[in-house]
Amino acid sequence: MNKIIVRIKELFLEILPAFIFFLIMFHILIVTRALVLKQYGITPPASAVAIIGALIVAKVILIANRIPFLNLYPKKPLIWNVALKTIVFAGITFVFLIIEGILHEARRHGGLAAGLESFKSNVMWPAFWARDIWINVLILFYCAAMELAHVIGADRVKEIFFGTKKR
Repeated sequence: MNKIIVRIKELFLEILPAFIFFLIMFHILIVTRALVLKQYGITPPASAVAIIGALIVAKVILIANRIPFLNLYPKKPLIWNVALKTIVFAGITFVFLIIEGILHEARRHGGLAAGLESFKSNVMWPAFWARDIWINVLILFYCAAMELAHVIGADRVKEIFFGTKKR
């Protein structure tokens, strides 16, 4: 039982940086979206969406970091793994954004087929692409920071940011 608790704590601490990063970033996206859509009288979703989104992205990153395919270039400059991870995560994000849009419309129109049709005809592509681009830039920043932290070590990152050396 104690080993299970220790493992859960390890996983929690591993997922925590991604969760905090994306929680803050998704809240920024929601506020930006609210400001843009306010002029059209559209009410944005609650911040619960940001929390759920951050949890999902953090969990996807936790799982994906265990896939050997995403660490193909351990001896190359960091940009190689950063670019690979960013591209993979961007593709996954794009698929999730499409699915999210279709499911949202399906709830409004009472079925998946009607939701797909509504999504295809009513999606605001400029807003969709703006959201996707922001998320992908944030993923790029996150991947770069995590790869750098992996190379120099978590203790060194804490020392650089917070000025304290772990003893």
